[in-house]
Amino acid sequence: MAREQQPLSANKYESYTVDTMEQEESDIAIVGTKGQIVIPHRFRKELKITPNTKLIVYRKDDKLVVAKLKVPPLEELKELFREIDQQNKGKKVPTEQEILDVIQAYRSTKQAKQGA
Repeated sequence: MAREQQPLSANKYESYTVDTMEQEESDIAIVGTKGQIVIPHRFRKELKITPNTKLIVYRKDDKLVVAKLKVPPLEELKELFREIDQQNKGKKVPTEQEILDVIQAYRSTKQAKQGA
């Protein structure tokens, strides 16, 4: 009897990675001494993975998932930044020290919660 493939549950990374998460085929990769793996040639070719291609790596239970990262087109990013600039028009720009103070406060709060 053929085993029916169960769909993976949605996760927060899928919108940045691939449209479907079906396992079509597999291969073996060996971890080198520096923690690097080589993606098999046929996968690199099929997925058009070349040097400097951005990949996202995350853990799902006891599995590592590697997916090609979809980077939005430059025009889409420019539009996003225009919207952000418009929303913040006329607002005071924080100083570097104010930013550092907020980061330090966040880190202190996080450390206090971890120590509790």
